[in-house]
Amino acid sequence: MVENQSSPFITQIHLQRLQQLSRYYSLNIAATTDVQTLAEQLSFSERNIAKLMKTLASIGWISWKPGRGRGNKSEITLLDSFESALMSVLEQHCHKGHLSEAARYADLFGYEEMFRKKLPSWLTQAQESLKNLNTLVTLVPYSLPIMHPLWAYRSSSRLYIEAMFDTLLKYDNETGAIRPHLAHHYEFRENELWLRIRPDVCFHNGEKLTAQHVAKCIEDRVSKPHNYQILYRHILEVVAEGLWVVIKMSQRHESILHLLSEAHAPIYLDNPEQDIPYGTGPYALELSSEHHWILAKNPNYFSAGGFIDRAEYWTSDDADSSVQGHIVHHRCPASPSGGVDKISLQTGCDVIEFKHHQSELSMDEKAWIFHQAREFCRQQASDYIPIANSITGYHQNKGVFLYHPNQSKPTRPLRVCISGQTELRLKLIEHLRQQGAEIELFPLEHLKQTWIDFAVGGYVFPNNTVFGYYKWLLTSLAFTSCLSAEQQQAFLSIVDQLMLASDTEQDFLNELYRCEDWLIQNGVFVPLWRDSESYDVANSLHGLETDSAGILSLQKLWFDS
Repeated sequence: MVENQSSPFITQIHLQRLQQLSRYYSLNIAATTDVQTLAEQLSFSERNIAKLMKTLASIGWISWKPGRGRGNKSEITLLDSFESALMSVLEQHCHKGHLSEAARYADLFGYEEMFRKKLPSWLTQAQESLKNLNTLVTLVPYSLPIMHPLWAYRSSSRLYIEAMFDTLLKYDNETGAIRPHLAHHYEFRENELWLRIRPDVCFHNGEKLTAQHVAKCIEDRVSKPHNYQILYRHILEVVAEGLWVVIKMSQRHESILHLLSEAHAPIYLDNPEQDIPYGTGPYALELSSEHHWILAKNPNYFSAGGFIDRAEYWTSDDADSSVQGHIVHHRCPASPSGGVDKISLQTGCDVIEFKHHQSELSMDEKAWIFHQAREFCRQQASDYIPIANSITGYHQNKGVFLYHPNQSKPTRPLRVCISGQTELRLKLIEHLRQQGAEIELFPLEHLKQTWIDFAVGGYVFPNNTVFGYYKWLLTSLAFTSCLSAEQQQAFLSIVDQLMLASDTEQDFLNELYRCEDWLIQNGVFVPLWRDSESYDVANSLHGLETDSAGILSLQKLWFDS
């Protein structure tokens, strides 16, 4: 078989020939044939048939007894099925650390799904080979996330956006200060922010970064509809002058610096060949498909890059709790299982958000759902899923109360969307049903429909949580879909006034909490429980630091020697 030390090197052609033979001959049943018949069946030259049969026999796939003399038939027996032989070849490639080659073979022969299911069980033996190749393998519970900085907004995109792209400025987690990055210097001149762009940076395709590139990215964020467009509302004009980029604003405020240092605000160059643009970051996208993508180290990175040479990511829906890849990212269970390193998120939580429309629920009905949901949270609360009293962790010590005297169980069916149908979110829906609510679930793509009554989802925040808090208030579903147009304008005006009136970040934070409490008291949203992430990690991997959203940083990971 494949493991035989005397076996020849197995190629794609060998597998194709075995696949062809499997169409004409049954497994483990001897059959007579001749060179002419085999040549026709394989579309192969008669002269090379004997050599091919000997090769397939030496591999161990067939038994071959050539006929002696003119007119004597040969005998062939298939000893291995094509599927079994292919899986053995794929497994051997994986054990050597050649995952991409194995994936290519699986794709070529139409066995992608089976390969993906078997991959986790093969990776344990492959870990050492992959480590020697300085290649990281991570199994993730999602398919290829959005990797365009303008459109990415889910937490699953964050690791890749931060690895592939750079921002103009960087937020220092320890000091809270804003540091230069792609812009090596910045200064305010009245209502203008001037940023001088580094002259030594190139995109992954080799094109040199210019101030014009930067200006276009910022202009796109001001003019193109996207999840965070409202945060750029104070920018009036962006001008490129030599190595300088000048951002002209309606009002000066330090929040512009936080905005330009956010993970959703990196600089990119559109790629005409695919939807994912070029970045300037420490890692470049080498390959992308729905269930498999690869990041490769950028050898020309202008700053301190990563330690890992290549990082492969594979979708794995049913990976068990034992380590298979170097990292296995699990859909977070309701309680920890053996071997899982469960990381509680410092900020962010699951929420119910009541959508605004003509026939929306009454305040009495919202109050009933509010109290039922909070009671469910109290019943389920544990060290791993604590009840949340605020969307952020800053105000966890403050209780949540809805000061509305009346409650009324909804009498009509409730139309509900769930973002990411986790076990706990589905349990909440079942709890509401048990209390007498009639609920009809709709797919997530219906979320924008005006007749949805409420959505159940969750939010996480980066380390710059004060700015993240501000961003959530103006870009979340609670603002965009749960307030009327008039309420949105009034709310936006209040936030702008608070921003200018607050002398310190702590003052601003306290005012933002008052805005969040107003949303709760007006039946806009209900905070539910804190979330967490869980990983299995190989002992050979180090640098496992997560941010407050539970996201691992690829740049900080390294293998022991």
